[in-house]
Order: sequence, then structure tokens, then C-alpha cells
Amino acid sequence: MTDILNNALAYALDKTGGAIPPVAAINATGAEDVTIAKTSNNACNKLPNTLNGVFNTILVRGTRQKEETLGLVALAAAHADPAGKIYVAQANEHGAGSLEKTLLRAFPALQSIIKFKCRVMVLEAGQGDAGILQKWTENAAIRKVKHNRGEFWSAPGVFSWDRPDAGSRMLLEHLPREMPGKVADLGCGNGLLAGFIVKKEGLTDLYAIDADSRAVECCRLNLEERGYSVGENVMWRDATGDLSDLPRMDYVVMNPPFHDQQKEDRELGQKFCNSAMKLLRSGGELYLVANRHMPYEEILAKEASNVTLLEDANGFKIFRARK
Repeated sequence: MTDILNNALAYALDKTGGAIPPVAAINATGAEDVTIAKTSNNACNKLPNTLNGVFNTILVRGTRQKEETLGLVALAAAHADPAGKIYVAQANEHGAGSLEKTLLRAFPALQSIIKFKCRVMVLEAGQGDAGILQKWTENAAIRKVKHNRGEFWSAPGVFSWDRPDAGSRMLLEHLPREMPGKVADLGCGNGLLAGFIVKKEGLTDLYAIDADSRAVECCRLNLEERGYSVGENVMWRDATGDLSDLPRMDYVVMNPPFHDQQKEDRELGQKFCNSAMKLLRSGGELYLVANRHMPYEEILAKEASNVTLLEDANGFKIFRARK
């Protein structure tokens, strides 16, 4: 999905005369500066404070969550020159038609370009309806959500943003009462797991890592509200990347993602497994929940001295892997 959105953006830019610098990419993947906007001098994930400046061309890659995508469009409008253009790409299978109808309310001169099973909506930045854009910003904002696991800061687009997901609930029931030493939560999301881990007896340090900047901000707020001083241990970075600068962990806990932006990617979860085992000290333990069809057992067996299936129910598997 990453490739077709980028390809659709590149096609739309070509059809409309190309990107006029300065260029920015929102919900950036790292491929934009190569395949779309070599003149780009700014890219951000999702938080407003990661985008600085005013731009003539802004590229927005839509997400699976409509409210989140509209918030990203509003963010783009806030940083666009009034004479500039905003390009919003969304896959047809993820609601491109519905998104276009909604965008038309704020940008009536919208131009739609269809290619690669995507739509790219080209918006005239200066024509955006300020009232509607403000509403989109508010709807996408980080806010407190109440559910049966407590009250958590969250936001549309963050994994299971308005309720605790079933897999994480199951995993919490299998975590040991005491978790002495250093613990890492890979793909921490809004911090649901981390919020309970900080209460474990013996914990000395918690590291929470996620590639979504808004998820990291939510996690930080949730941990601070629970009295945990996060310091620099809540990190906006790719958990499947090089984590060799971190200390070895006594425990790793994770509910790994299996979607890369918009499509199922089984290798993504496998990469999480590899990262987790590399992070663990000898004798350390990984606690993992996964959808039943996800092929993680073989990866774990290669790296762990012992792998135990703790539960297999309701479409989920819970594993403990000891290094």
C-alpha cells in the first residue's frame, strides 16, 4: 500500500505540473524524498510540532482512519501557502470516495486524479473553509477516553484508540506479577500495556517504543499521569530498526502490529519478534500476543531457548519465549 500511494502521488504531481518547493510530506514514510519530492525539505509523521514552516506543496498520505486523515489535511492547510496545493492520497479500498466527498465540503474546487486503485485529491490550500478545518483538527486531537480498563489519553488512528483491544486484554492476564529489572514495550501504541507494566513489582526502567508519533505522545501522557517519570524512555522510532543503543532487557512485552500503513504485512510482526529477542538479555523473557494465523512460532524457536504457548483462545495466541 505504501508503494501505490506514493506512485499515485507521483502520478498526480506529474499531471499537475510537479511539486513546487518548498515541499513537505505528512505521514511520511521516508520514500517521498526519492520517489516524489526530491526538493522536499520537511517531513513529519503525524504530530503538528514535527512540521515547521510554510510550504507551496504538501503531500498527505491517508491512513485507515478517516478522522485521523482529515486531521492531517487540516495540519497541511495550517502549513500551506495560500497559493499552494495539498495532495491527499487514499486507496479506493480504504474509503477514497467517501474521503473525497468529505473534503469537498471544505475545498469545493477539489480536483480528483484516479490511478493505481487510488485517488489523489488536489486541494487549493487558500480555499479551505476555516470552520470545517478547525472541526477536523478537534476531531483528530489527542483526548481522554474512558473504558473498562480506566481512562487513557488516545486519538483516532492510534491502534484500538477508543477501547482496549481483546489481544492486549488477554496478554495482561498472563504477565507475571513481578517484573524486576528493565522492560520494553515494543509497538506501545497509546500505552495500554505500559500503563499496567509500570505498576509491576521490581520494575526499574520501562522503555516504550512506537513508530507513530501520536501514539508515543499518548503513551507519554498516560505514563506521566500514572506517576511514572518517562524521561527519554518513551521513544518515537521504528521498533524493527536498530535498537543496539538500548540496554539489554529483562522482559519484552508486545502486541505487534501486522499492518504496514494499510495492508497486512506478516513480515512486520516477524521483524518485531527478531527485535525483541535481540533486546533480551540471556535468560530474559518475551511475552507476546498475536492473532492465531500469524506465523511467529518459527522465528521465536530459532532465537529462544524455550517457547511456551500460554493460551490459544478467541482467535489469539499468547506466548512466553525465554532467551
